[in-house]
Amino acid sequence: MSEANPFVVADAAPTERASFYRRTYLTVAAAFALFGALLWASFALPVGSGPVAFHYAQAMGGLFESLGGWAMLVLLGVFWLGTSVAQSAVYSQASRPVKLAGFLGYILLEVAIFIPLILMVLIRTEGRPMEILLPACAVTGALVLGLTVAAFVTQADFSFLRTVLVVGSFGALGVVVVAAFMGTGLGVWFSLAMIALMATAVLYQTWQVRTQFSTDQDLEAGFALFAAFVTLLFYVIRLFLQRRD
Repeated sequence: MSEANPFVVADAAPTERASFYRRTYLTVAAAFALFGALLWASFALPVGSGPVAFHYAQAMGGLFESLGGWAMLVLLGVFWLGTSVAQSAVYSQASRPVKLAGFLGYILLEVAIFIPLILMVLIRTEGRPMEILLPACAVTGALVLGLTVAAFVTQADFSFLRTVLVVGSFGALGVVVVAAFMGTGLGVWFSLAMIALMATAVLYQTWQVRTQFSTDQDLEAGFALFAAFVTLLFYVIRLFLQRRD
């Protein structure tokens, strides 16, 4: 980046960089706090004959049954569309409230994706979800910490990982399409591959935050990191669940 641009994080003064990183990671922490609170509320708050999550899961179950093998592909399509809308809002030149609305929309989307997964955890552990959630969160946290340290300490150029992510994402989509056509499930190997892909995303996004963002883009940086972290967590939980089976 040009030295003429003092707002690029890599070229900013140490105090400005420290302030940017503090705001960014506080944004990530706040996003996870809200994500966890909403996820907890969906299972704790009763509506009619049961918690919100159970009604939602029943509705989703009926939809998936009607869609058959195409259910995962439809789910990915909806998730991709919702993510694109949220990203457009967060990365736009709009006001901060609009950016925050996009961020909130993405958090709600992740909650909707996690509810069926957590419900499966509850069922498989017979009401003891922490048997899976605690080690899965610990592994995810360790991976994020290690990759973050690697991105900051090595000072390496990880820009080449963008190509890996693009190719890997299209590859994953291709696998889902083939599985939908053949009516087969996505096993442990798929979760392992997605964990590797999302670990790559964490490394790349952390490098981007360190070198490509401006000091006034803490919200955008927090969004990028949260998206990578929470998706990694999803597949780690999925792997632990599959290993229990």
